[in-house]
Amino acid sequence: MIDFKDVTFIVPIRFDSDDRRNNFKTSMNYLLRNFDTNIIVLDSDKESNEDFVKSVSEKIKYVFEENDEKLFHRTRLLNDMTKMTETEIVVNYDVDVIFPIEQYIESKKKIEEGCTMCFPYGGKFYDIPKNFFNLVNENKLTEIPLNQCTLFNPNSVGGAFFFHKERYQEIGWENENFVSWGHEDWERIVRVQKMGHEMCRVDGVLYHLTHIRTTNSNDKNPFYRFNGEEFNKVNHMTKENLYNYIKTWDWL
Repeated sequence: MIDFKDVTFIVPIRFDSDDRRNNFKTSMNYLLRNFDTNIIVLDSDKESNEDFVKSVSEKIKYVFEENDEKLFHRTRLLNDMTKMTETEIVVNYDVDVIFPIEQYIESKKKIEEGCTMCFPYGGKFYDIPKNFFNLVNENKLTEIPLNQCTLFNPNSVGGAFFFHKERYQEIGWENENFVSWGHEDWERIVRVQKMGHEMCRVDGVLYHLTHIRTTNSNDKNPFYRFNGEEFNKVNHMTKENLYNYIKTWDWL
């Protein structure tokens, strides 16, 4: 097992389908059998799923937020969990993604060397059919035939990224003006670059465990257009204007 005790994975979750539950089991078990690390799960839903989460592993720190709203405020949940962490290296982690072990190790190294943010893959985001999940459970990711998977995005900036807690705070952490899904992944890249911080990648691909799409994971959510407007606002700011805008954010 690899020593990752100085790393915390933060995982916002809403168990909105059986697929999501199955993917949670698969991805969390993958992390915990390969790394001695910290995991915080924040469950934002109508009812607690603590029994299910703890059935996967007692090592997971579980936090429940009662939420009757249909929309999932992912950015706020991520910031709330970041404040709970006790490590400088944090991983914003989507429950549906997995990477070869060496990509986690190299990403951690990049943060230790000075990157503010590091993506544990080169940009290719492959959707993996369920019939290959057994290879994930056997730690045989590189045996998954990518020519039989769907390339969702050749230049993705979603799924997961490592970050340095203090340096990332200097540029605002997650922008909580983004609600549900849409544009937030690219907006954080804009902030990192405008504010003069370093963004890194490592070689390799992202393996995405396929799942059905709900309101919070497609462009049909009612905040999608607003999120686009927020992205455009940030994208057109000067460094000085962005710095002043970030200073107004009350979650920091």
